[in-house]
Amino acid sequence: MSSSLFQAELRTGQDVVNTRQRGRHIAQSLGFDGQDQVRIATAISEVARLAATQANGHIEFLLEEIPVPSLLVRVRTSAANEGLAVGNTPETLRPGPALAPAQRLMDRVVLRRDGDGWLLLELVQRLPQLSPMPQALESLKDELERQRRASAADELQKQNADLLRILDELQARKAEVDRLNRELEETNRGVVALYAELEEKAEALRRASDMKTRFISNVSHELRTPISSVLNLSRLLLDRIDGPLTAEQEKQVLFIRKSGEALQELIDDLLDLAKIESGRSEVLCTRFSVEALFGALRGMLRPLRVHEGVSLVFDETDGLPELHTDERKVSQILRNLVSNALKFTSQGEVRVSARPGPGDTVVFSVRDTGVGIAPGDQERIFEEFVQVEGPHQQGVKGTGLGLPLSRRLAELLGGALTVESQPGQGSAFHAAVSRDYTQRSGAAGEEGGDSQQLERDTPHARTVLIIDDDEVARYLLQRLLADASLQFREAASGSEGLRLVGEVRPAAILLDLSLPGMDGFEVLEALRREPSTRNIPVIIHTSRSLTEQERGRLLPHVVGILSKSGLTRDVALELLQRALSGPGQGSGGGAARS
Repeated sequence: MSSSLFQAELRTGQDVVNTRQRGRHIAQSLGFDGQDQVRIATAISEVARLAATQANGHIEFLLEEIPVPSLLVRVRTSAANEGLAVGNTPETLRPGPALAPAQRLMDRVVLRRDGDGWLLLELVQRLPQLSPMPQALESLKDELERQRRASAADELQKQNADLLRILDELQARKAEVDRLNRELEETNRGVVALYAELEEKAEALRRASDMKTRFISNVSHELRTPISSVLNLSRLLLDRIDGPLTAEQEKQVLFIRKSGEALQELIDDLLDLAKIESGRSEVLCTRFSVEALFGALRGMLRPLRVHEGVSLVFDETDGLPELHTDERKVSQILRNLVSNALKFTSQGEVRVSARPGPGDTVVFSVRDTGVGIAPGDQERIFEEFVQVEGPHQQGVKGTGLGLPLSRRLAELLGGALTVESQPGQGSAFHAAVSRDYTQRSGAAGEEGGDSQQLERDTPHARTVLIIDDDEVARYLLQRLLADASLQFREAASGSEGLRLVGEVRPAAILLDLSLPGMDGFEVLEALRREPSTRNIPVIIHTSRSLTEQERGRLLPHVVGILSKSGLTRDVALELLQRALSGPGQGSGGGAARS
């Protein structure tokens, strides 16, 4: 249902001016704000000008109620202006290039022919509020009739006032944009300076760590000679080579020897830790069986029992494959674990077992029925020189290096050391090591070309490629998405990004749209064109305000869209985890985040 508000002929330039004036007044009366009034008046003026060139145009303003209250402007002309319409038949008829401004300014622009062959152009703008009352509509119609005689000068004056007001607003917005740009530049400089400072501090920490490692190594070596002398001399005294000892003297020499052995153990642990941290710890692989290893440990560890009511049990090892790794280091791990278990177990047993583990590993387990470890302390015990305070520590001595060293050795041998425990219910330590260390090291790249070829042929499961020409944006993304399991590669242009995609085969790509030379749309198209890169998940990371058409082009091919202005760690991580959760995520259907 529609109600006519005003209609007029379009023949001269004065008619066009009057039509603009009427359109502005109608928009104001129907509740449109100032900006919308200018948009509607501009669109009507442009269309009226095109229709007036035919010298027989007609315009009518109507108020539509269905489907939603809207302002309808219907322009009728007998012939199409060259830029007004394209196509002659109803199937091919569509708005021409001259109507592009009106299409941008109004909600809907429709072009058709009526039964008499007239060309009808309809401009529709939805009302910002409910339709006015009938009395108000009648008053508006009367007022429009009175204004028919308004002069063109009045309309031009209003147009000039509108232009001046819009210019003032543009100037204010430009000043605000300039201010924000200055603030952003200052922030960027601060971030770059902070990044440089962090690099400097990281380098200082690396130097300090190297100095600490060298110091521990040098001091330990210097202490080894006098400690060895003390132990050898005490052995001479205990063997009575230079004569007998009284009972009191023998007791004193035994104390000296025990203290020397404890100090030598501390020095050996410090040296081993220093070697591992500096990367100089060598893995000397030999072939041995778990049964032979347990046999050697059984005789070595039984004398260490602190409490007589504790049994040391080694389980059978039937069916376990032969190991090819460093037997001395595996033995050292188990000695540390068993000696700790014996210290803190007053009754029951300490049980040592082995079983095949995942990924061609062997898992050694040491279980005890001792005091147990609280959940809050189960990671602290792997820190150097840390000992958990409590009544169970009374009478038990240690360096606090056995467990940290055992974990480092397990990691060095291609595995890990974990613990399961509850206070009062005992503990279970599980040390996993690679069954064949030589195969493990080859996979890690220590044997050269074969492993590198394998890495090139297999996509890196956790490599993320960032393609963005802004260094600060790349840095901020890496800080937001920092994760020990992620490896980041950077590219400052689209062509460089495509080259790196072929080299590193990333698991996901973060792609900016505004790139020099080859823009983000072209990069995405190139990725989707190649079968080898088609299924790599892509996340768009851009500061552009995307149109619905651009979003429609992107969303079938990307996991999602991140806006640089509103970027948060939670949203970025959620989207990246979705991209990394499985293959083919980039093939479509991702949700946009902006």
